[in-house]
This record gives sequence, C-alpha cells and structure tokens, in this order.
Amino acid sequence: MTEFRLDLDWQATGDADPLLRDRSAWLAIRLGDACLTRNLDTWSRTVRDNILVSAYPLAMWLAASWWRLSFEPLPAPGPQPDVDWRMAHELGAANHGYVWPRVVFAADGQSINVWAHQADNPKQSANYLCNLDAPRAVLLADFQLGVTRFIEDVIYRAEACDHRSTDLAALWAAVREDMSDERARARRTLEAELGFEPEECPAEHITHALRLQEATGTSAMSELAPIFGKSRHGTALDQLEALKDARGLMGAPQITPSPHTPSPTTPPWQRGMTAARALRKQLGNCGAPINNAQLLDLLGITQSQEAAWQPQQKHPVGIAKPTARGLIDFLPRKRHPIGKRFELARLVGEYMMRTGAESDWLVESDLATATQKRQRAFAAELLCPIDALVEFLDGDYSESAQEDAADHFEVSETTIAALLANNACLPIAESARLPYRVQTQAFQRLDT
Repeated sequence: MTEFRLDLDWQATGDADPLLRDRSAWLAIRLGDACLTRNLDTWSRTVRDNILVSAYPLAMWLAASWWRLSFEPLPAPGPQPDVDWRMAHELGAANHGYVWPRVVFAADGQSINVWAHQADNPKQSANYLCNLDAPRAVLLADFQLGVTRFIEDVIYRAEACDHRSTDLAALWAAVREDMSDERARARRTLEAELGFEPEECPAEHITHALRLQEATGTSAMSELAPIFGKSRHGTALDQLEALKDARGLMGAPQITPSPHTPSPTTPPWQRGMTAARALRKQLGNCGAPINNAQLLDLLGITQSQEAAWQPQQKHPVGIAKPTARGLIDFLPRKRHPIGKRFELARLVGEYMMRTGAESDWLVESDLATATQKRQRAFAAELLCPIDALVEFLDGDYSESAQEDAADHFEVSETTIAALLANNACLPIAESARLPYRVQTQAFQRLDT
C-alpha cells in the first residue's frame, strides 16, 4: 500500500485575512513516491514539489468531508457524479481562490483510492504535473492518519498565532467526538454511505435504512446504501424493501466458505484471484473452461431451477440471502447468458470469501468497492485463468484473437481486455486514469 502525507512549511503572506495569512505555507501532498502538488510555476517558469497556499481552506474541506471521504465509494459507472458527490471528493472543492491539483478521492471499504491527472492551463499561476497511470490505494487508517496530522498542524499553528476559537477547531472537535463514540461513528458512517453530510440525512430516511440493516447485516448495507441511498429522492429504499421480501433460486452451496480476515495490505483483486485458483485446484481443473452446469452445482442450484427463473424487474444489485434452514436464496439480476455466467461466478466467490456475519446478505453490484473488486477478480480468474488465456492467445493480442478467446471461455470481450491490461499484457486504457471525465472548466469553476 501507499503512504499519504500533507507536508507543510509555514510562511506568512500578505493576505488581508489574518486566518489565511497566518496559516499560509508551502504545501506538498505526497502519495508514496508521487507528489500530487508537483507543478510548473507559470510566473517563475520553475518546477517544484510544493505550492504556496493557505492551509486553512484545505483543512476545512478535509474536516467537513471526513466521513464521506472515508466511507463513500465512487458511484457506479455512468454519467459524471453529481455536484454534491464531487464537492465531497474532488480536491478542487477546497476552493477559496487557490488553484488545487486535479485529484479525486473515493473509499472502497478497505482503502482510499486516489486519482490524479495533470492540468494544463496557461492562465493559471501553477500547472500541476502529476499524472497517475492508475489509481493508487491508501489504507483507510493511513489516509485518516495523514489527514488528522495535517488538520491538527493547522489548528496548532492557528493557536500559536492567537487564533484560538476557529470554525476549524470546532468542526474537528465534533469529528473527533463522533469518532470516539461507537454508536455515533456507526451512524455517521451509514450517513456517508447513503451520500449525506453529518446530520443532513432525513430522520425517516436513516431510520428506514437502519431497519433494513437489521435484515441485510452491516457488511451488506455498506454495499447497498451507496446504490439505494439518495437515488429517486430516497424512495429507492422501498426497492430494497421489496428485495427483502422477494424469493429467488434456493440453493445449498457445495463449497466451503473460508471467511478469514485478510491482511489489510492484500489488494482485493489478489485475494479474489488467489481464491479462484484454489477452487480450480480443488476441482482438478487448472485451465479448461468451466461450464454453466458446474457453476450451478457449486451454488447448489439445479439447471431446471435456473432455466425456469427470470428476474421479475431490473435491479442494480444481485443478492444472496442466507435462510434459517441453512440454504441460500439467490436473486441474480443479469439476463444475458454471458453476464449471467459472470454473475454466478461472482456469487460463488462471495460465498467463499465473505467477510461479514454468516447471516449477512451477499451483494453483487457495479460499484468499485473492495468487495466488488474481489468478486470480479475471482470470477475472471475462475472463468478465464490468465495463464490459460495467454496460452490460448499464443502471442496474438489482436481484436479478433480476443473475440475467439471470449467465445472459448464464454466470457465477455470486456473481461478479456481487462484481464490482459491488469496483467500487463496490454497497456491500460487512457480512460482508466480518472474515474470519470473531469473537465478542466469544472475545476476552474470550483477554483474561483
């Protein structure tokens, strides 16, 4: 994993506002060996790792966004996230007239993923040069430690300059108080997962979510809340209520769960890939395609059950609900045969690797949480082992060869391309460098 630091070298400026003037500093934001603030100073034409700003607005933004930065994931793929989400996750929202780096933060339940892209604008005083090829993961505890040290450095600096009762100090005291109280921390976490700032979630909305959480379990609600939280003005929780009462494919899985807690430094994709290889080894099949009947057998579902069942309506999640009889009630969401295969493989993996209580629902979705990354990596390796794929392609990575591989392993061409890119057989697409299209104009609007 990667270290996250915000380094300050204090330097008073001529700002008319004493709060800003006394907390001005040369700021360097470091992410492992990358410096997110590395910039070309437009006026002096020099490249440097730090930028002269007031640390106060950045500290205020980090404190105000603490819960959402820590626990709210990136929305599912689609249009650009709404302004409310962006204001809580894009560094440019620190605003106050400063030019900030083009950086996006999003939690995944295990780590904070960080994207950075260079911004070229000759009209700005600084052009940031950091350009990450792919997001980097910082352990949640390490991210919070880096942010905590920065905020408290700013508060101590204010006190040293006789600014003792500041909005930042009051806000940070409230955050620390909630962090130290187990019930308050759980409530703030759920509010953030639902997409709300502290105390801004309507009382009836969070009460409904807490009631549903009694059925889904805490780990499952962390996957469900970002999907059903704010959508359709909160009425999507009614859709989740309907899923609670729905009935699907009853199965008795023929695999043994191994719900051990992995090392927090183990990337989700690595755990998924390792588990898939272990299962293939148990099956005595290291590289040959796995057919639908084998997938259904692993879940304890008959082919006649699967053939007769269709989702009653379109849902953004697939779920599996443990029952009192020891069976699992599976409610897949995919209709296309290839998509259905991949979803079944994901549910196999989630049953094997689940980290919540035995009674918690298993959730499959389009989010980029650690759980979903782990599932996708498991399903890809189970259905199309990378070693078998490379052997099948035999050095031919053309589009037509990838299509043939997709037919052979019965997976999508997207899965083939992702496997090859993730295993350094193909370059990572330019679109992977940012989680969504971040327009320079939008950042300029936030910076003014």
